[in-house]
Amino acid sequence: MNARTLLGAAVASVAMTIAGNGVAAADSWVDPAEYTVGDTVYFSGAMGGCTIRPNGDVGCELNGRGVWYGIPTPDLAIDAAFLPAHPTFGLFGHYARPGAKGMPWDNQAPYDREITSLINYAGATCVNITGPNASIACDSKGHYFRYGVRGTEFR
Repeated sequence: MNARTLLGAAVASVAMTIAGNGVAAADSWVDPAEYTVGDTVYFSGAMGGCTIRPNGDVGCELNGRGVWYGIPTPDLAIDAAFLPAHPTFGLFGHYARPGAKGMPWDNQAPYDREITSLINYAGATCVNITGPNASIACDSKGHYFRYGVRGTEFR
């Protein structure tokens, strides 16, 4: 490997870290034990209330409405490795838990400063972002969803 290839790889690595996926730039990694009730993690974020179950199932009730293939939806879930992120329309209960502990944020920060917090439990990772790009994003079982002020993404 020559120096030029090595330098290119280093620059690409730094660029990906800076551009980030929320994980690399997290301001706050939270301890899931602080959010656990029984064997399930419950938390509230900038854009909804979420649950992570001990088998890695994750779901969030959305503040507002997400869109899934053009259909307005109140929630998104990842509960099977063979399915992309999808809505459940409340058929399997609620993901938000009244009184769930909120993810960290700084109410003294200027509105244009994003505060990112991350929680990891049972193979699922959720990232909460406050500020002008407020969103909640979760990844589990090889699938992903993000819901926020800039819309809904899923795979």
